[in-house]
Amino acid sequence: MTADGSRSNWGRWGADDERGALNLLTDDAVRRGVASVRRGKVYGLGLPIDEHSAPVLPGRGEPRRLTLTCDSDDERYQSLGAPPGVGGNQDVLLLASHHGTHLDALSHVFAGHEMYNGHRSSTFKAFSGAARLGVEKLGVFAGRAVLLDVAGHLGLPWLPPGHVVTRAELEACAAAAGVEVRAGDILLVRTGWLDWWRQADATERATAGGQPGIGLDAVTFIRDHDIAAVGADNSAVEVMPWDGGTFLAVHIELLVQLGVPLLEHLDLSELAADGVAECLLCVSPLPVTGAAGSPVNPVAIA
Repeated sequence: MTADGSRSNWGRWGADDERGALNLLTDDAVRRGVASVRRGKVYGLGLPIDEHSAPVLPGRGEPRRLTLTCDSDDERYQSLGAPPGVGGNQDVLLLASHHGTHLDALSHVFAGHEMYNGHRSSTFKAFSGAARLGVEKLGVFAGRAVLLDVAGHLGLPWLPPGHVVTRAELEACAAAAGVEVRAGDILLVRTGWLDWWRQADATERATAGGQPGIGLDAVTFIRDHDIAAVGADNSAVEVMPWDGGTFLAVHIELLVQLGVPLLEHLDLSELAADGVAECLLCVSPLPVTGAAGSPVNPVAIA
């Protein structure tokens, strides 16, 4: 049962379900996404993976690209029969699964020691990760995405810190854009926070006092429209500080209760600047067995 006493999606697709609301992305829903393509313009919604291009949340650390082999390894290549001057450059990438643009798996958050569909949080182990609800269970997915540019709708470059996006604002934004939100859609919410972060200096970032994002009221919009996944341009999709003072309040409602995967740190600026209200969105998480999330570079085609 959700916080407002409404239904959850536990058992809706069977007691063993591990994909949650992505089950709503039926063949018809995917075809609806393809039909939304008008111009054929392709947008990459992922942030660059480096030390400076994405916010670094406490405890996650900055990503690192380390060199495995390069031009300095002549002897290694020569032992393989390579002539001088012939070789290859290779990298090692070190990054948190929830750094930068990423997808939250349904195993990411638990409440009352339970994850989505009643799977126990104790099934997630330190060494092996998620026995249930790992990111690999979500798989690749695509569908019609609806972009609600709340900041733009309110005539702002970005919403102020701590602004709680409500159901009424989402409804008004959809009406103004002339777009109908349908079951099986992927909802994208632009707060403008990432644009603010890019222009802010270190002091402004440290003293901002929070981020705009959706609140618990907006969860009813997502639930009642049977949204398959939700993405935003901020760090948590939900508002920070947490709505109602409850830690991860919206994460619990969406991931745990409704089984709705979350896409965070999406770069929605170009889509919004082009006035895109609907598009085909394709998401391909790394199939890391047992992971609670994965870096992604979602592709939108409008």
